[in-house]
Amino acid sequence: MQPGVLLLMLCVGVLLLAPDLEANHEKAIISLNSRLLRSTTLPANPSVHIALRLSEHHSFHDELSYLHRLKIDLRRKLSRSRLANEPSTGLTALYVLALRASCQGMSEKQAALSYLKKKLAAEQNHTTHHQVLLSNHYQYSLGVLTLCVNNIRLDHSVLSGLMSHDHHHHNHHHHHSIDTLAMEVLALQCVVGSKVPSRNSWMYSQDRRAKAQKAVNKLMERMRRWQASSGEIGNIYSTSLALQAFIATGDQERWLKGRNHLLKEAKRGAFQNPMALSQLLPVLYQKTYLDIQQMDCRGETGDLKQLQLKPLATARDPEPSSQPEFVYLSVKDKNFVTTYSTRVPLSNQMSLLQVLHEAKSNDTNFKFETVPTLWGPFLVSVNGVTGQDSTRTYWRLISGTDTPLIQGIQDYQPQPGEHILLQLSDY
Repeated sequence: MQPGVLLLMLCVGVLLLAPDLEANHEKAIISLNSRLLRSTTLPANPSVHIALRLSEHHSFHDELSYLHRLKIDLRRKLSRSRLANEPSTGLTALYVLALRASCQGMSEKQAALSYLKKKLAAEQNHTTHHQVLLSNHYQYSLGVLTLCVNNIRLDHSVLSGLMSHDHHHHNHHHHHSIDTLAMEVLALQCVVGSKVPSRNSWMYSQDRRAKAQKAVNKLMERMRRWQASSGEIGNIYSTSLALQAFIATGDQERWLKGRNHLLKEAKRGAFQNPMALSQLLPVLYQKTYLDIQQMDCRGETGDLKQLQLKPLATARDPEPSSQPEFVYLSVKDKNFVTTYSTRVPLSNQMSLLQVLHEAKSNDTNFKFETVPTLWGPFLVSVNGVTGQDSTRTYWRLISGTDTPLIQGIQDYQPQPGEHILLQLSDY
């Protein structure tokens, strides 16, 4: 445990509780760590690898074979990149961070780094001509952060792309912008602290560092305003990334408050999705993506086991009632006009994705499409209408009249009698 944490606890006067509390936390964190390790049997995800590498407990055998799979996937993706314009800026960045977190040499990273530089240049170029990035500011910031963590000096135009869009953020208090703010803070913080590897001199000029620091201070002021009294920032999933920003800027108190809230939520089973878990774990260990820059992979202990976890306590199955139970599904267009509605019989523990499939097989008038993402399937099209970047629209999922779903369609389990609305919305 870090001395700062202990001091803080002594100050709060919980002298007797502190060790027990921390030991209890430690147990919970290790079991989350083991659960993440268990997800290495799923298709490889660089974010999961980064979290396993930033943790204090390792299973070297699992991490090595996972790294091997990631490298094969990355090579395959890069070899097809000319045709597909994929992988995206953000995904490439995560792969490169995963390689750096395993202390892979330059030869392993070279192709991906060159590709990432090209992606960022293309983003910049697109902004110049169309005033908007090809991807989004979250991916852009993650790309800048990744090059910075790999000690690559970024030129002026790429860095200015980080700070050029302050006006976008003012009114959006939603989780996308919290994730984005956090990623920008990490990227800028990296620039402020970067030194030339062989010499002990700053990588960037005094002026550039001062500008970056000023931007960090402004973004953090906003983030502090957004932290609720529970410790949450935005929602529980964006809180994980926001806490990286608090750790990176040395705000111990707000990090602790957020961490305790997330641990409570994790014990209630909120972090089943491996991507969500991979963003949670580093901040529980008080680590951020900036720590990857200092990793040297020596002296780690490989003591982590894939726990045979009991599934989390689930409610007892209700007695089969004579009435079948339903979920009500409706679709609204941009003008809030209902264009479709139906009811779907609900069997035990169906996910929203299964409900949509059921609706599709029961009714030829209903169709939908998803694309795979690191978070799981993402709903892109309903009844032939596609959410698009060019029109800045997306399919928003709402429960009841106004509760937006923060889980994805594969993770969310509708309740009997619940109304689910698929609403075409602007962002």
